[in-house]
Amino acid sequence: MKIFDTALLAHLCSFNKKEPKTPAEEKLQQIQEILFPPLKSYTDKEGRKFHVDYCADTNLQAALTDLEDGFNDENTRKTIKSVEERIINVRKVLDFNQPLDNDAQYVIADDVENIEED
Repeated sequence: MKIFDTALLAHLCSFNKKEPKTPAEEKLQQIQEILFPPLKSYTDKEGRKFHVDYCADTNLQAALTDLEDGFNDENTRKTIKSVEERIINVRKVLDFNQPLDNDAQYVIADDVENIEED
């Protein structure tokens, strides 16, 4: 689990919600709600208030920290799966699919720049 500074989160998650006016603004608001939902407030056993952040970027940072610290547990995998599902939902909002060449026989999903090309 990664604990974030509240001032940093306030800055990262501060966005001004306004009523959408155009289809593009409506899509943007949907994407904001999917990737950056509001913080949820809780109170711990000692009566201290705290927030839980469900934003996609901080969830991935926390999962990466857990993996780097050797915690490949069910919660870490659920966090990654949750972010993956939200990204898929954003793709649906945008109605976006990668165009494929007609002669491509497979797709590699990776972030590697050193793939040999023909």
